[in-house]
Amino acid sequence: MLKVSSRAVALLKAAKRAEGAPNNAGIRIRHNNLDDSKGSEAISIGLAISEEPAASDESFEQDGLRIFVEDKLSEPLDGRTLDVRDANEGTELILR
Repeated sequence: MLKVSSRAVALLKAAKRAEGAPNNAGIRIRHNNLDDSKGSEAISIGLAISEEPAASDESFEQDGLRIFVEDKLSEPLDGRTLDVRDANEGTELILR
């Protein structure tokens, strides 16, 4: 199962507040298709604020934040951690 660091939870909660999302809304991690330069499909993820998970989403709560993971990403993200790092342009989310 995907883990989310406490710093990432705090950042995502702040994003929800900034967007005026309801308290019970969660963060949905969804699959995006990208084509790499060789023409093969690469996996990319996107994040969205969502009031409810999709029927097939894996959902869990961490430190008071509801998280919904698109079914297609459950296996590729298993054992990974969504974390935060400080970058030149500010704070960014990363997968470890």
